[in-house]
Amino acid sequence: MRRLFSNPAAWWVVAGLAAIVLLIAAVDNGVYEATSPTSLTFHVILRKLYSVVAFAVIGFLVAGARLAAGRSATVLYVGWVVAGYSAVIEVLQYFLDPPPEGLLSNAIDVACGFLGGAIAAWIARRFIKRSA
Repeated sequence: MRRLFSNPAAWWVVAGLAAIVLLIAAVDNGVYEATSPTSLTFHVILRKLYSVVAFAVIGFLVAGARLAAGRSATVLYVGWVVAGYSAVIEVLQYFLDPPPEGLLSNAIDVACGFLGGAIAAWIARRFIKRSA
């Protein structure tokens, strides 16, 4: 397994698959309702918290791919990459099933993407060796 993930392509394939799965889940209101029902008092906070975790998964995979390729995976770089991915989700949500939330909520979601990516890069840099 370690040998497989010394190859950057393996990291990118897993990152791409995870990104597709999470994107599909993110544009499905049924998934939102199942994972944080609106009947819960703090359902919005719960959604933001698990979005940070989901974005951290993507960020960790992006950081792993870059480190396996001998490239840098700084907190800022990975954070911005994942924030960009989050912005794509926001645009798709708007066009596929416009949510009642406004631009502030969209900006907070993108910030959650940045935070998840940044946390993941910080963790990845401590656990994944950079290839030479």
